[in-house]
Amino acid sequence: MSLFDNYECEGQIELTDYLSSQIVKKQVKDLTNWINSQGKSQYQQIGEVVKKVCKDEEVVTDQLIGRITNAVSVYVLQQSSGYMNYLREQSKV
Repeated sequence: MSLFDNYECEGQIELTDYLSSQIVKKQVKDLTNWINSQGKSQYQQIGEVVKKVCKDEEVVTDQLIGRITNAVSVYVLQQSSGYMNYLREQSKV
């Protein structure tokens, strides 16, 4: 057994507990509000990603659907990463 097995202090809260309380108080944005706060709605941002993928396609195929799915998945991953950075900044408050 290591000395560091139980490194939490009594009364210590998790970062997620703190941020959840701040989101409820509307002091920290939820993911959708954070995405929408970037100047364009989430739907408009996704539409721009899909347009980039489809601009050279004449027929919708399974391959195109796969490309769109991949593009949106990458977009969501990037947004999630940005949101985590936002939460880290907010937790320093």
